[in-house]
Amino acid sequence: MGSMNNRSISMVGLSDNQLMELVAESDRAAFTELYSRWAGRIRYFFLRLYSFNGYMADDRTQDTFLKVLEKASGFDNTQRFSPWLYSIAYNLFKNDLRRQQLENTFRNSIKNVSAGEMPQTERLFDLKQSTEFINKALDILGDETKTIFVLRHAEELSIPEIARITGLPEGTVKSRLFYAMKKLSENLQTHQLSEWI
Repeated sequence: MGSMNNRSISMVGLSDNQLMELVAESDRAAFTELYSRWAGRIRYFFLRLYSFNGYMADDRTQDTFLKVLEKASGFDNTQRFSPWLYSIAYNLFKNDLRRQQLENTFRNSIKNVSAGEMPQTERLFDLKQSTEFINKALDILGDETKTIFVLRHAEELSIPEIARITGLPEGTVKSRLFYAMKKLSENLQTHQLSEWI
């Protein structure tokens, strides 16, 4: 019993990459520690993408960690763990979009964005403290744009990391972020929420 507790404590001190090395060797305690560190964040990521559908978020969180087990031996330990994990989650989301043919539904909500200077609303988008207004506003974005926005502002990943996850060029990631900031700002102002800016 004591040795099990000591093993759990020793797992807490390991980095994500060190834990992945052990997961690749079928170490259950290492996987449990990784799950406890990341499951909540991955579930919240899915909640954003699935418009706060808890059932879908729970299912896809479980699927993500099953994939982590399946792919553990192929994990590149020279890379950070979090972008790799989010790429698995993002691919599951994309597969759902294909199966359910949701691309058109998302894209039809985005039309005629006027060119212009990006509004100074960066501070608005601390998603960890966002309101239901911002949650609803996120639903107007297309699937890729919404994902990029959440990865950047909620999960605090870098532009290069997001590019690797989505398979898009860094320039495209930046332009989608520009578009998302502009669109969300316009939407919030339309609904007279300028006090949040």
